[in-house]
Amino acid sequence: MAKRSNTASRRARACQALMDKVHAITATEGINPSTLHAIKLRLVALANRADLFPLDDFAMPVAEGRTHPLLVEDNDGHGLYLTISLPGKEAAAHDHGIWCANAVISGRERHDFYRRVDDGRQAGRAEVVKVGEVMVAPGSGMVMADHDIHATEVVSDHPAIGLALYGYALTRFPSVAWFHPDLMSVRATASRRHAGVAR
Repeated sequence: MAKRSNTASRRARACQALMDKVHAITATEGINPSTLHAIKLRLVALANRADLFPLDDFAMPVAEGRTHPLLVEDNDGHGLYLTISLPGKEAAAHDHGIWCANAVISGRERHDFYRRVDDGRQAGRAEVVKVGEVMVAPGSGMVMADHDIHATEVVSDHPAIGLALYGYALTRFPSVAWFHPDLMSVRATASRRHAGVAR
């Protein structure tokens, strides 16, 4: 029990140190490709410290995946999570409207990236084309700017355990747009942002 408590304390300090670095990086330059890359490198460095994230400390998913909050800031702050995704878990192409970074502790997850090429004038219709992919494995990560579009799939034969850092906490997410490339359709989830909050 003492060892688990010590690990949790070290994990909490490491997560707070990461968040402090993220704010320091963006304080003067904001969010841009350079700062997002710097954030990704620091998230990968944290994910490399696998001793801070023993699976005994985190419940496994009952279905495809599970997200465990590690550090969630108040108001419009960031959210840092540990994610567990079972083999074969997929997420269709989507735009969650806010920047994010991912790094893998164990397992492998493929990210396919898309670009929207229609004018967005017809409700429910969207045309997206694949523009690239990244395989995220231990020691690597990926980052996305606001309104980038990606789809994911766990391609390892064991769960993909990773870290996810979002510009907003999941409970404060804007509307997420889900795309179906073959049908050229799009649907949006309801925003979790409250009326009157700056977007």
